[in-house]
Amino acid sequence: MAQTYTEELVYTHTEDGVLLAGFLTKPAMVPAKDIAIVYIHGRSVSSFIPMVSDHARAIASHGYTFLGANTRGHDIGTWLFRKDAQLMLGGAMWEKLEDCPTDIEAWVAFTVGLGFRGVVLLGHSFGALKVVYSQAQEEDPRVVGLIAMSGTVRRPPIQPERLELAERMVSEGRGLDLLPWEEYGAPFGTMSAEAYVSRAQVDHDVFGVGTPSAAISKVVCPLFICYGTREEDCGTAADLEMIRRNATSAASVHTQMFEGAEHGFVGHEREVAVAIAAWIDGLTPKVA
Repeated sequence: MAQTYTEELVYTHTEDGVLLAGFLTKPAMVPAKDIAIVYIHGRSVSSFIPMVSDHARAIASHGYTFLGANTRGHDIGTWLFRKDAQLMLGGAMWEKLEDCPTDIEAWVAFTVGLGFRGVVLLGHSFGALKVVYSQAQEEDPRVVGLIAMSGTVRRPPIQPERLELAERMVSEGRGLDLLPWEEYGAPFGTMSAEAYVSRAQVDHDVFGVGTPSAAISKVVCPLFICYGTREEDCGTAADLEMIRRNATSAASVHTQMFEGAEHGFVGHEREVAVAIAAWIDGLTPKVA
């Protein structure tokens, strides 16, 4: 049987010179559409995992090109290469939410530069928070739609003692050093002092659980928000209704629960692809 997609590695540089890698999955058996999907991964992982490739291939069968984009926060920890030949620490333990718009902008520019009329941002898990936060900072007219899959609605609270330690480490010039590991099973394990201070300063409540005028209220483009029914720790049907109410500026809001799906939607790739393709097909983008 002929392969229904083609794949290639791609690279781009951010405005501040960080080299990022990704993969491009293109439809091979059906005509390619003029809107592409830019996928932003979750925390502690990258776009280079089988789960993402499976979703990319399923979506490509509907004619949509899929770019699996790494951000500077990919995996637990990594060296990031820069145009100035300097190395910098990246990965989840050193990631700051306020840096994500720079990474996303680079990938949007790269994708539009390939000749696409616009892009749909698809963020999964922590990536869902990244795409909402990014679009709320400055609405990018090249982004014609935003999909937030499995974004954790309620983030763990800041621990005052831990924040005090992190601030002291930063003031002592040890901001890149890791905080002591939390107890086994804690949601973050550890992160750099600088990253923890950032987490305290930058509002991660992008869906507006307790934040008036949260990031979701500032997103103008059409929204598709979804969860699986077996990931209640991330979001529920009731949370979808709350997000819909808070998305006051969006051109439209589509919400969906995928029955039986867990956090990665493994085994539901075709079902998800059908829903995403149908939603994008229904958009009438206006790209500057």
